[in-house]
Amino acid sequence: MKILDFLLSIPKFFDWYFQLQPIKRMNLNYIALIAAIITLSYYNDKQHRDNYLVLSSRIDSVNNSRTQEQEKYTTKLEYYTDKFNHLLEILLQQKREQEKIKSL
Repeated sequence: MKILDFLLSIPKFFDWYFQLQPIKRMNLNYIALIAAIITLSYYNDKQHRDNYLVLSSRIDSVNNSRTQEQEKYTTKLEYYTDKFNHLLEILLQQKREQEKIKSL
């Protein structure tokens, strides 16, 4: 019933509004407009803060995953570089041995 009472009071509000003097009506319009602007700017600012927090947490998680992937890549790169260097040393040693054998 409260909703019905509220809906029935809407025409009474408009009757009261149109009975006001034009200057008071304009003042009331300005007050309502300023209140709406302040309220909307507050909610807009709140949404921007929330969106900024969500976006920064996403960026942080992406940066963390990139850091982990980079560490894995670096570890693997070091491992394969060491293996390659070891194989290169073996090849150089074999080449020296072949040259020794040829010189004999």
